[in-house]
This record gives sequence, C-alpha cells and structure tokens, in this order.
Amino acid sequence: MPVKPPTQLRPLVAAIAATLLPLVPAAAATPLPGKAGVYCRLTDVIESPAALNRTMNEIKAAGIDFILPYAKLTSGKVNWDSRVAPAELAGKTDLMEKVVKAAHAAGLKVYPVFCVATEGGDEKTNELLERHPSWAFVVGGRRVGYIDPGNAQARRYEMDLMVELVTQYPVDGLSLDYMRAPNRVGYTVTARDHFLKTHQVDLAELTAASSEALDTEGGKKAAATAAAKARSHPVWPAYRAWRRDQLNQFMRQLRAAVRQARPDLPLSSYCWGAHTYTGNFETCQDWKTWIAEGWLDWINPSGYRYTDEAFREAAELNRRNVPKGFPYYITIGVATSHGKLPDVAALKKQLEFSRQAQADGIIFFTWEALRRFMPEAGEAIRQWQPLSTPSTP
Repeated sequence: MPVKPPTQLRPLVAAIAATLLPLVPAAAATPLPGKAGVYCRLTDVIESPAALNRTMNEIKAAGIDFILPYAKLTSGKVNWDSRVAPAELAGKTDLMEKVVKAAHAAGLKVYPVFCVATEGGDEKTNELLERHPSWAFVVGGRRVGYIDPGNAQARRYEMDLMVELVTQYPVDGLSLDYMRAPNRVGYTVTARDHFLKTHQVDLAELTAASSEALDTEGGKKAAATAAAKARSHPVWPAYRAWRRDQLNQFMRQLRAAVRQARPDLPLSSYCWGAHTYTGNFETCQDWKTWIAEGWLDWINPSGYRYTDEAFREAAELNRRNVPKGFPYYITIGVATSHGKLPDVAALKKQLEFSRQAQADGIIFFTWEALRRFMPEAGEAIRQWQPLSTPSTP
C-alpha cells in the first residue's frame, strides 16, 4: 500500500534538490534492524509465491533479522513498478512488492539496496546515460556507467527514484551501495568545466595517459587501470577533494529527500572501508563525514577478506574509524568477486572475529551463497551476539 501518492513525488524531490534544503532534524533514537542481515537477489524464487514464502521463512529460521534485497542494480535497472525510470530500465517490476509482503509475513525487516551512482557499471553506459551523455564519467576517452555527482539533473534523477521507492512500499529502511566515484581515473563534464576555469587544466587531456593498477575493496589490485601521469599532477589533490565534496553534497541532498518523504526511515550504507582514506584509490567515498553530519543511521563496511589475518585487520581498522556509539555492522563476503569462504568452519571464524572486533551486527553477502552452509551456519548465526549491546545513534 503506498505511503504517499506517486503524483507527489517529482514536485517534492525537485524542490529539495533545487534549493539544497537543510536536513530535517533526526529522530532522537532510530531503531537498529537487528543483529544479523543478508543481501539477497531472490530472482530464482520471485515467480513462485510458495518458493518466496519458503525462502523468507528459511532466512528467518537461520537467525536473520533483516534482508537487503536489490531494488536498483548496478545496471541501473529497477526492481519495482517505477514511473520515474525509463521503460528500458524496468527490471523485475513486481519484486519489491512481493518481497516486502513475504518478508514482513515472516517477521523480517526490509532494507532495499539502492546502487546510487551506477548506471551501467565500470565498462558501459546504460540507456539513461546514452540519452544524457553529459551525466557520465569519462575514462580512457569513453563514457562509463557512473553518473557525475556534480550534475544536478543526474542527482535529481537518483533522488526521484529513491523517494518513489520508499513512498511506494512500506520498507523498514534504505541501504545505499555505490555511493562513490568509479575507482578509475577519469573526468566529468562538470569537473572539466570547473578545472578549466579555476586551474586552467584540461582534465580530458590530463587523464589520457599511461596506466597503473589501483587497489580494490577487497585489498587486491584492480584489473582496471588508471592514468599514472594524472595522479602525479599538482592539480590532482584538488580534483579528488572536489569529487569528494560533490559526493558529500549529493549525500546531504538525498538524506534530506528521503527524510522529507519518510521522516523516521533509517538510512544505511555499504562502504569499502577505512583503508580507502590512505590507500591507492579513486573512490572519494567520505563516509566518515556522512556519519559525523548525521546522514547515516548505521554503516556496514566491507569484510571481503579471505585469510584470517586480512579479515581481522580490516574489521579492526574499520572499528577504530567508526565512532564509538555509532552502529557498526561487518559485511561478510560468503562468495564475492574477491573470493569465497570454503566451508562453514571459515564462516564461523569470521563470525567470531567480527565479535572480537566489537561489531554491533553482521551482514552476509548473499543469501544465495549462505544457504549452502545451512543448517550449521544457521545455528552459529542464532548464537552470535555482539560483545556489548548494539548502540543507537
């Protein structure tokens, strides 16, 4: 059942985006979703009501408190009946309606995942960016599927979608992903214009150079490459700061838009982690500021590590950088592009390392990967408890 009629969406978000409204004051205490969550795709069960209900009950029985189903994908496709997205970007249009209903019936909370800045991904643009080429990042002389956070129209489109999602369905929160720049060296139209005016440097020329490998969320070198000459140029620190500030402005706007539409709706975000502040990265993802400014209610940095030492190091580093008293969840990558846990014993070790790192909660990626470890994993998840009572911001 809609919370607000869809006809009200565009005027509401347009007003917020145009005027950069300050944040509505946060509620005094935002409830956490629980101690354990799981990302889920559900495309294999969505067409069968019986299979979907059975899956929700299995997730609940495994000790999971909330699910994070994919509402907007990295491709830009949306898994709900949208009036905002172009027709070409319609995904599973009934997924959110079915999932929210089935999850709530099973006693699960729903935090849909919204992949913010991606409209096609690292290699190609989607139909939206083909229509609006000035919205896209340019890498190696060609556009890639990330929006320019400095482009007000691109930001407005993403906020329109978010407000539509959270007002059309009775979700319990919203979880962000890809709220960052691509981990590449490139430029955007707004950035190029700005730096031509302020520094007399053409970013299009600067970024067309030899390449080097960057670090990734999982600690490995990226297969993709980036311009080495550009990163050593004196203007590069200012350009990185500019991109970070544009993303922060976008985060402030979308927090205001969501809070205006659903004042008490919790907002969370996945992030790569504290190592990106000092390592060889171009993501410009300043989640420490998002926490400090009150734009998030909890955060779940990546735990995509596949040795004991690497996982513990990442978990402890993130714990040191997430302020005490702010809810910190660890995302355990059961199977990702960076690797996979070989057995349930490895999963149990990461659960214990998460507890030792004083995580307030745990999130698994994904249910489709986790379920092969049942029922043993379910017993471990049900027994898992943080070292202290989870905090409330």
